[in-house]
Amino acid sequence: MDVKQLRYFVAVVNERGFSGAAVKLHLSQPSLSKAIRALEEQIGFQLLERTTKRVDLTESGRVFYQRALHILAEMDIFEKEVNEVKVTGSGEVRLGMIESVKNWIPNVLGWYREAYPDMHVVLKEVLGRTDIEQALRNYEVHICLTNEFIDEPDIVTAPLYKENLVLVMNAHHPLAKQVDVELGHLEKEPFIITSKGFQTRVNITEAFKEAGVSMNICYDADRFETILTLVEAGIGLSIVPRNYIGKTVPETLAIRELDYPSLKRNVYLAYVKNRYRPPAIEALLEKMLSI
Repeated sequence: MDVKQLRYFVAVVNERGFSGAAVKLHLSQPSLSKAIRALEEQIGFQLLERTTKRVDLTESGRVFYQRALHILAEMDIFEKEVNEVKVTGSGEVRLGMIESVKNWIPNVLGWYREAYPDMHVVLKEVLGRTDIEQALRNYEVHICLTNEFIDEPDIVTAPLYKENLVLVMNAHHPLAKQVDVELGHLEKEPFIITSKGFQTRVNITEAFKEAGVSMNICYDADRFETILTLVEAGIGLSIVPRNYIGKTVPETLAIRELDYPSLKRNVYLAYVKNRYRPPAIEALLEKMLSI
């Protein structure tokens, strides 16, 4: 049994027949049929029920199909890793990131450009935990900057720095004149926060819960950029990472620090454990960890 046979078998199942699979694989239908029969003889059981109109998986064939999908997915990753091994000082590094690191990452990339001028850097926004794990495992990104601690045996999550979440409001909001603001002052205020599934939303709702304050969530948004645009327009208030806003607060906005444990968190560097990374990519990872 070899990988080519598995690809043939999966193609027949996915195309629901030999005709479509043969076209997709650029094979003659008799050759494809012969290859599948040879595979069945080799493993010792029937994979497909053949009729004049279609083919169906046997009970054993369904199990074999799932295993074949897994093996082929691993082979695709392996082939990508083999190609990466060829890259020593030039190539591509794919970096996953959350929005709030936009004011932290430039210094790192400035250093990297000088140290490895031939490396092409791809910045990919990866937000939810599921997306982060998938992006790392499927080799869509080499490294990921995230505010989620990923407790998985194959993924390393190392703390980089701490960030605070701050209250942000339109500069003309009545609370903008108040120096000290607490969550109790915000109970009836319309809030705009990140959508379900994002860690920032968890931090915010936990803070309100710990303070015993009801939260008036009126709007959900996936991006801080959208949230701040709505806040500037006076649509509502929000709580966002201070790092996202940057050193200079726009005149249209006012921010207030909020002293609640849930509104202080780590930003992490996540990467797959025991995976080969070319020297140029390993150097970027080590630089980030050393800052």
